[in-house]
Amino acid sequence: MSYDTHKTWFYQLVGRDIHLWQYVESNATDTLAGIRISLPDEYYGKQLIYPDEDITNGLRVEYTALIEPFVDEAWESLTARASSSTISFGDGDGGSSRDTINYTSGLGDFATGDKVRIIGSASNDGDYVIANAASSSILEVAAGSFATEAVGQSITVYQIPDEDTTPGESNHINLNRMLSLAVVDYIKAQLSDSKGELERKEYYMREFWKKVGDNESNKRKISVTFPSGPFAIR
Repeated sequence: MSYDTHKTWFYQLVGRDIHLWQYVESNATDTLAGIRISLPDEYYGKQLIYPDEDITNGLRVEYTALIEPFVDEAWESLTARASSSTISFGDGDGGSSRDTINYTSGLGDFATGDKVRIIGSASNDGDYVIANAASSSILEVAAGSFATEAVGQSITVYQIPDEDTTPGESNHINLNRMLSLAVVDYIKAQLSDSKGELERKEYYMREFWKKVGDNESNKRKISVTFPSGPFAIR
């Protein structure tokens, strides 16, 4: 990805689609006889363009909406993923008449009970719960979920958090781990404030902002330079 991605990439959610642009402060260039030149008819200045590079590991958009407020698993642990143009869907093809996701030896990382999201299919995009991880090539979901679809589309199946409608101490808010801990400190600060314990409130608020700062620092690349002395070894 590009340098300073939090500054140079912009997106817009349009239904289930994400429109992605790259921010640039120059005009288009080309190479002529080994020398890079600016194209004369191109606008020069700040503008949004279509990305010209591949996003190798995909795109992750955080903090847009919490559709599932409480989950058992953290985003960091949801690693099951399959992407190919040879994935197909069966309507009632399972051993128990369930619908199926079929992909030759590419589904071994998924487990029964996982919630998955399907994108790129002709008619089966959506979120589903795996009723049975039958094998590394077949995942079964509830009957009536899929329309029969042969291979051909560029389809991706990936794991997403499964909502818990009766949350307990083992669940957490659908944020990353650091921000989940920050929310706990914030709640403790508000409880202390309601009891008139101002020093305790200030303590938890400091912990809250510390964790928020740690979370933000993980996204930013910081460089520090030091002057070299006259006798420094270069």
